Amino acid sequence: MYDDPRKIRHRRIVVRVNDDNYDIMKALAQYQGENLATLPHDLLMHQAIALAQSYSMPILAEQNVQAKALTSHFSVPRNA
Repeated sequence: MYDDPRKIRHRRIVVRVNDDNYDIMKALAQYQGENLATLPHDLLMHQAIALAQSYSMPILAEQNVQAKALTSHFSVPRNA
């Protein structure tokens, strides 16, 4: 079914938000044209990769490709 079974997202991280934060996430997901469940994942990965790069931590080449995709997906200033 899947080319690479490692790509299956079976680990769960739960983030609880209040109504205001939920409304922001929902509006942003609608603005981006994304599923609400996908947006927090993409934001988390984008921030995690940016943090790792800012500390010059070695990251996998696959994550580097994902970082480039996420950078183009979200218009985030380079000096942020």
